[in-house]
Amino acid sequence: MTVKIAINNGLLLITILCFFAQALIQFSIDNLFADCMVMTTVMITFLYFRWSKAMETHPLSSFAIVGLCVTSLFGALLIQSTASTPIVASLHQPLITFSVLCLYQLVSLLAHMLYRIMTKSSSPGMLRHAMQKLGVYSKPSAINLWIIGGFGLMALLLGRTSPVANGFSFLAWSPFLIPIYASQEPEYCNMKLHSIGLACYATVIVIIAMAFNARGMMLAGVATVLLVFLLLGMRSVKPFHVQMLVKLCLFGVLGGAFSMPLGNLVTAMVMARGDRNKSTAAEMISKSVENLQHPDKIKAYRIHALLADLHTAYDENYIANAMLQRFVITKFHDNAIYYAGMISGKGIDQLNKITGDFYWTVLPGPILNFFKVDVDKVGMQGTSMGDVLVNLAIGLPVGGEKTGSMFGQGWALYGVAFPFIYFIICLILFASIDIFAFQGANGQLEMTVIGMLNVWPHFLFGITNDSFSAMFMGVVRGIPQTVILYGVVFSMAKAISNKITGTPADNSPVLSQNKSLKS
Repeated sequence: MTVKIAINNGLLLITILCFFAQALIQFSIDNLFADCMVMTTVMITFLYFRWSKAMETHPLSSFAIVGLCVTSLFGALLIQSTASTPIVASLHQPLITFSVLCLYQLVSLLAHMLYRIMTKSSSPGMLRHAMQKLGVYSKPSAINLWIIGGFGLMALLLGRTSPVANGFSFLAWSPFLIPIYASQEPEYCNMKLHSIGLACYATVIVIIAMAFNARGMMLAGVATVLLVFLLLGMRSVKPFHVQMLVKLCLFGVLGGAFSMPLGNLVTAMVMARGDRNKSTAAEMISKSVENLQHPDKIKAYRIHALLADLHTAYDENYIANAMLQRFVITKFHDNAIYYAGMISGKGIDQLNKITGDFYWTVLPGPILNFFKVDVDKVGMQGTSMGDVLVNLAIGLPVGGEKTGSMFGQGWALYGVAFPFIYFIICLILFASIDIFAFQGANGQLEMTVIGMLNVWPHFLFGITNDSFSAMFMGVVRGIPQTVILYGVVFSMAKAISNKITGTPADNSPVLSQNKSLKS
């Protein structure tokens, strides 16, 4: 049995166990029907990757489909079953929500099948050659990754005051790729030495996250490494040994043990969030640490927040654990679909206009001024599609950047035609994601640094997003910007590392004919 099959067997077994667990947790028609829908769709998804070579030929787009499945369906089934909570709990209209999510999960699978046929045989193309010249398809050394990470870390510190610096912040997680390269090539570096450095680096990231009160920042590095290792495992044809199972079980136990204290830390940071705009970084850290030292206050805060949500028109309550909540966005889809269904008449016309305005905000301000586009880009900052849907549905003021869902927005604007539109959107998204995987000179498909650094955001929002405009920005503006910024920093990192070591490094593998991915 290979590692790929072993992981797939494990996922299928967990799905079946959670299915029966939900039947015991709440034996009601709604919960059982939702349970059946989710289990069936999840099983189809995992079996697709078991019986096809999609993970081997198109790993990044395949993993984005897995991400949609986990964050909307499988994650809800697993976490709620573990917490002895019905899967339909706290959702506005669970049957409609899960029906919609299952539908779009299946649409993405059908689109991926067609996409794989369309991209079965193609040459590298001009775009890939241009990206190779920028170093996108080069393998950086460990010291290169540390230097690139240093640039990203400085960008994290400056990003709150400088939009330009914020564009480089994704590079901060580069050092976390060192264990991944080392696992594939033991001679890549001295992993024992770099492990110490990574532990210190991760501690610095946690401190910065506490200072900025940014929960996502604290989890991004670890999540990136874990997800890339999962992706590599889902592609691996190496034999599966019992020792691997023991290590995996041990890792699962440790992960479960750490989820509670990490969840408490995240809640402690949320408790301190009210003082974020009027406290210094040191004060934010101090308040978070102080809250963490009082488990009773954390428990009371969670109960108070839950009771408060019961008496508000809008809430995001679904997953109790504040850390695991970052991996499941089912509630956000539910909110968006629910409120989108309440919009009609002039509200739809207004939503259509606002959607168009959001598209224009993708462009830089000087370009909007040059073409005299009447869009208040500055005024729209801090407003999300989630805000717009809730405002048009029940009149709540915009603000707070509520997480929306492209599925809710699409349903409101296009109705039953949107699944067909989403099918086309998936084809575009798959191509934009897979541009960061390539077939190297050794004939094996490899992932670029950019591809691995974006595994976490692609897992969450790779083939869905808060809105059409966010998806549009990610493809039209995000990809060129990411490639150029990485190319510049990678060139600087190579120059600096060459000065340090005194010997130039050859980090430019030849890009071979790509038989699996279209340019």
